Amino acid sequence: MLPPLLPLLLLLLLLPFPSLSSPPPRPIRGVNLGGWLVLERYISPSVFAVTNCTVSPSPNPPLPCAPIQPYPADERQLASLFASRALARAHLEAHWSSFVSEPDIAAIAASGLTHVRVPVPHWMLGDVKPDEPYASGQWPHFERVAGLCREHGLQVWVDLHTAPGSQNGFDNSGETLPKPTGVGWSGSVENVDRTLRIIGSIAEAINEGGLADVVTGFGVLNEPFKGENEAQVKDFYDRALRLLRDTLDNKETSVYIGDMFDAARFADFWQTPEYKNTYLDSHYYHVFASTPRAFSPRQHIAYVCEHNRRDLEGCCEGEGLRRIMGEWSASFDTLVCAKLDDVMASYAATGKFLEAGRQIPPERQKFLRKFVEAQMVVWEGDVSDGWFYWNFKMEGGAFAEWDYLRGVREGWIPTFSSPSETALSRFGTCESLIFEVDDSMSIVHQFPPPGDAAPDWQDVGADDDVVLSHGDSLTWGDDESNAVMKSIKDKGEWGGLIFILVLVGSIWHCCTKRRHDYTAISGSDDTNANSNLRV
Repeated sequence: MLPPLLPLLLLLLLLPFPSLSSPPPRPIRGVNLGGWLVLERYISPSVFAVTNCTVSPSPNPPLPCAPIQPYPADERQLASLFASRALARAHLEAHWSSFVSEPDIAAIAASGLTHVRVPVPHWMLGDVKPDEPYASGQWPHFERVAGLCREHGLQVWVDLHTAPGSQNGFDNSGETLPKPTGVGWSGSVENVDRTLRIIGSIAEAINEGGLADVVTGFGVLNEPFKGENEAQVKDFYDRALRLLRDTLDNKETSVYIGDMFDAARFADFWQTPEYKNTYLDSHYYHVFASTPRAFSPRQHIAYVCEHNRRDLEGCCEGEGLRRIMGEWSASFDTLVCAKLDDVMASYAATGKFLEAGRQIPPERQKFLRKFVEAQMVVWEGDVSDGWFYWNFKMEGGAFAEWDYLRGVREGWIPTFSSPSETALSRFGTCESLIFEVDDSMSIVHQFPPPGDAAPDWQDVGADDDVVLSHGDSLTWGDDESNAVMKSIKDKGEWGGLIFILVLVGSIWHCCTKRRHDYTAISGSDDTNANSNLRV
């Protein structure tokens, strides 16, 4: 007869169990409202497709209107084209008022997300110098969308996405520099101090707007570049945190900081209890370096399981600073900044954006689904409290893999019915997902082609056995032991622990019962003895 605890053992093995050091029961699941208040050309290219009639309207415009070539690459260049700030603001108001709508917010909430991250510019509240062309006026639109998020049960994390002088030289900093660098920001005491004043002004506007209940997170600066002076950046973070704790009405507001593309630098930073509700914000992508763009489908997932997870777990296991994945996407084989030139050139020549109606083939969608699931599992891991997908939507189809709401509609991004449902319990381990995809390279369309890309500043390599073997190294060794370990891993750490405890308990119960039965029958007749032994 089976020991009485064995049925319980079998039942327990069928149930999902959280990790022993699991994140909170309600992981942060969010999406970015990118390309809205801070413009990015690949997200909303129509805003940049200006003509001479757009930038200098007149009662009798020259006909036909001619596209301005080359099109502006960033918001500073765009604003500089207009005859006045008022004209630039009029052009942008139409975008600010329409790009994020109530149906968008409703759809985000209906998909099971809990948060949105909102990139905002440093000139939002009017801190603009005479020699700067930027158009302010974004704040009323931010308030409008924050109100919609409140109505739909979403929390808002504001993110200061730009800084005076540019913190990284990327277009998302407001201006594109010849090469990635943040020295124009971090190397200027004036610009750093100005950034802190802007942070304080935004915090005061949140208080005055009665938004403390819905704006529950504040990012002090997006993606300071990795080459900046670490001590200066950390000093800025310290000052920004003190300022926000002193200013914001909601003292529990989560404050998050960029990892400078190297999380290991922060392994000993803010690790004590007074830094509760602080996060190190990381952005993991597979498209901004040539090596991962050339990966096979299984290698992409293996890279998430091994390289990305190791980097994620390399910091922040103290009682203060935690991890958050502030940006990630399903895009895996196309360098957007390279293809964007073709997209814009197509519009200038034909009035239509390249691949505007592009459809994603079913086999590619199948991979995207598993790629997304693997990332969700890892981003909800032991030291990370959740994630924000980039981006909520995209114009056109050239960069459709970045489009969260499209992914939800087409089924290659999963939704969640309960905030407490874990990605691990829903999808299994990251490693198990490697073997759920076809490893055919037929769905990989690397752009630009190998050898045509510019040098990678990220220096991404693939030196992991699991990645190099396309996951096969996970099956090397003794088949039986691998099968047992995989079964335990698929149930999570609690499943493995409970498996061992219940198994030991069952053996103990069996042995002690036999011992009790032996003692009981030692003085009985043979009939009773045989009866007990059959039991």
